[in-house]
Amino acid sequence: MLVELAQRALVIAFYVALPLLGAAVAAGLAVSAAQAAFRQSDATLAVAPRLLAAGGALLIFGGWMAAVLGGFWAELWASLPRMMP
Repeated sequence: MLVELAQRALVIAFYVALPLLGAAVAAGLAVSAAQAAFRQSDATLAVAPRLLAAGGALLIFGGWMAAVLGGFWAELWASLPRMMP
């Protein structure tokens, strides 16, 4: 039962992290392509858009992320008595 719980926690962590990581990777690729096209290599131009994209994704998907994590927490809390010997 504990292994199933750990597996479910990892899957939920992956689902919750995916929108932020996807936005950051997409922004990073776009900035990298633009820097290669304009022959620029400024570190600030590489990091700032990724942070903004991750923040935007957090604003868009934050409610869904909180709902998924809250549901998992409620399920975990409800199943706690069954896990105790």
